[in-house]
Amino acid sequence: MKPFFAQIERDLLIAWQNRQDLGVILVFFVIIIALFPLAIGANATVLDPLGVPVIWIAALLAILAGFDRLFAQDVRDGWLDQIALSQLGLGWYALAKAISHWLTAGLPLLIMTPLMAMMLNIPLQQWPPLLIALLIGSMGLTLLGVIGAALAEGARRGTALMALLILPLAVPLLIFGTLASQSDRGIISPHLMLLGAVFALLLALAPLVAASALEIGETETGL
Repeated sequence: MKPFFAQIERDLLIAWQNRQDLGVILVFFVIIIALFPLAIGANATVLDPLGVPVIWIAALLAILAGFDRLFAQDVRDGWLDQIALSQLGLGWYALAKAISHWLTAGLPLLIMTPLMAMMLNIPLQQWPPLLIALLIGSMGLTLLGVIGAALAEGARRGTALMALLILPLAVPLLIFGTLASQSDRGIISPHLMLLGAVFALLLALAPLVAASALEIGETETGL
């Protein structure tokens, strides 16, 4: 497991060196949420039911915004070739990229969410289910982003291709996450269990799919 944690540490170090990009993602998240009240108006009757869906849509767009260049630098530097020949393997490499991306993009959004919930006048008792659902959902969205980044790596208009691939697949996470965040049955609700099931499925499949896509890309590049 040492190469696995070394890969995470390397990615976190690179992310810190490019921390202005992480700031852009966080600002993007805040701006999306701030624009909704400005566009809809200050009517609390209209805004209050939309608070949780707005946070989920903003989180979806912000988390997936940084995936277009996830593997690009490693491909240019030849690091991906070394990983393919190392003991780590592409599957564990893809999982390490997902963890490091969530720590640098998903976790700051999660920390910022209570402030956004306060701004959107979301009741305090609704914060725990919102935060737990967003924790699971953001990790699921990150795994989807890794799949999209691996499939779109090296393609022309890769950002648009990744959006076409990932956004339809993100719909179940968005629906279950929103419903779990608005549950009146406590924190553990049926929708939260469904959200967890989707995340577990992605956790099992995403590294394998990403590894296969990267391996095919490496083979075509070599040819």
